[in-house]
Amino acid sequence: MKPLRGTFLFTVWLGGMLIAAAVSSAELYRWVDEDGRVHFSDRPPSAGKAENISGKLGPINSAEATRKRESLFNPSSASIDREYEQRQQKEQQARQQEMEQLCAKARQRLATLNGRVAFIDKNGKEIHVTGLERQEMAKKLQRQIASRCG
Repeated sequence: MKPLRGTFLFTVWLGGMLIAAAVSSAELYRWVDEDGRVHFSDRPPSAGKAENISGKLGPINSAEATRKRESLFNPSSASIDREYEQRQQKEQQARQQEMEQLCAKARQRLATLNGRVAFIDKNGKEIHVTGLERQEMAKKLQRQIASRCG
């Protein structure tokens, strides 16, 4: 019985050591997604940059864990946040430029509606529009410009 017990204990001990070695060699990554959420994982994301923070984390169950540790918020993680902010600003500027272009086109169309105009269909034939219909079209366009363009 004793040889089997010794073999069993050795196997359990060896398995525990292998698991501990695998866990201690794992890497930990931190990144911020485009929605501003912070993620932690043992694998970096497929798209974007991630910071390897494996060396910044100490063991939880030791006296060393109570010492002051280097903050996870350091210059490299700040750069991830800064890149995210810059990307958000660029996207906002692009949306703003697109809206300005749309507003300029709408104002131009309104000016056209208020002047002398002839409506032409896809086949090149003139469409007869009454003055009242033109006024309604102009009012509708004015409301859209006021609500979206300011």
